Amino acid sequence: MYDLYSKLKKYSLEDAVNFEERDRQFLALKNLYQNKLFDDKNYLFLTIANALICYQLSGKGEVYWEEFDTALQGKQINNFLDIKIFFKDFLSTSKNNKRFSKVKLNRINKLEKFYITFLQSTEIYYRDMTLLRRDLASTMNQQEEAKTVVFAVKMFSYSARNVFDYLEYFSKDLMLPIDSRLEKLYQRHNGDSKREIKEFYIELSKKLDIPLLHLDAVLWVNYQDLIK
Repeated sequence: MYDLYSKLKKYSLEDAVNFEERDRQFLALKNLYQNKLFDDKNYLFLTIANALICYQLSGKGEVYWEEFDTALQGKQINNFLDIKIFFKDFLSTSKNNKRFSKVKLNRINKLEKFYITFLQSTEIYYRDMTLLRRDLASTMNQQEEAKTVVFAVKMFSYSARNVFDYLEYFSKDLMLPIDSRLEKLYQRHNGDSKREIKEFYIELSKKLDIPLLHLDAVLWVNYQDLIK
């Protein structure tokens, strides 16, 4: 843990946000916001829906979100049926999200009962992203710390910064999405400790005073150095 902390202690929360806003995924969503032909609430909902099917990709995540941005250019999205049709067409032709398309479309369908609630509560959810995590987990019948649920909260934040034009920081109780990259860092820096992976990153977050979901950007940008 100390070796990892010593490499990261120079970074602040402001640095983490700067890393996020240079993330190609953030930039793809910013570009989509600037060029979309549909309203802000559907833009936010589309972001969440796409994040919930963003797993087992055939290409890099940032390339997939750029593909998502391109696919939505010129589209009219007015209701949940339009969203379902978009994802059915998009997944049938996507170069970077080819696997398990039927399962992923079923995940989109599960969101229908959440759609109206979400449209009525977009800024409430931005101000309380822990509530968004809870309601998404309930809708998807998943644990609150499930990787795609937490990732959907993160990507919602990216889009919401464009819509509301202010930054709402992630609360400290929002876990970062544990992927293979973070598993490798944990194995590299945990030594002989019996700490579980969740406890490891919670402790690192506290030492750095950077909320876990913001810490994710710091770890991503510095990954090649940290894994050595």
